Amino acid sequence: MTRGPISAALVAAALLQALAGCAQQSPKATTASEAPKQPVVPPPPPAAQEKPPAPKPPSVAPAPPPRNLEGFVDEPALKDVFFERDRADILREGTSIMVSNARWLLARWLVDNRDYLVLIEGHTDSRGTREDRHDIAELRAKAAASFLATMGLPDARLWTVSHGSDRPVCTDRSEACAARNRRVHFRVKIQ
Repeated sequence: MTRGPISAALVAAALLQALAGCAQQSPKATTASEAPKQPVVPPPPPAAQEKPPAPKPPSVAPAPPPRNLEGFVDEPALKDVFFERDRADILREGTSIMVSNARWLLARWLVDNRDYLVLIEGHTDSRGTREDRHDIAELRAKAAASFLATMGLPDARLWTVSHGSDRPVCTDRSEACAARNRRVHFRVKIQ
């Protein structure tokens, strides 16, 4: 990717070194009859070496998924974020809710010195196959966790779980009801 600039830099460095070396030699008086037999050619630049890959920054390993959900409680300050059908991207309204949730959690960690674990539960409506519902709910939970991490919350404190359509908040067969079930829900546990 950056081979061109590196090669150019190596060639320039070799030429500068060759010129600097020539400048330090004392000039030798030559006559017209003492012309050099071969022209002086600077040594070829060293072969471009590939840059070794940068070491990966140390990362905090995410906490293992909870074995059980005991001890996690609903926090009224943390609002659910809703999604469109078969989508896992956080929309404009969801973004403002996520920012509000992140600020609340950061305030608890920074101001109250409370060590919270956050369980982010992904949910879907009842449409599609069980596997598809599980997958989209997982994507929603991970999207919310990623958003919170970009807001400064530590990854290791964010746990995700996919409930698919197993825990609906509404059971009517209407679109309005289905929309209420397409969500992520936040629960907390103080350690």
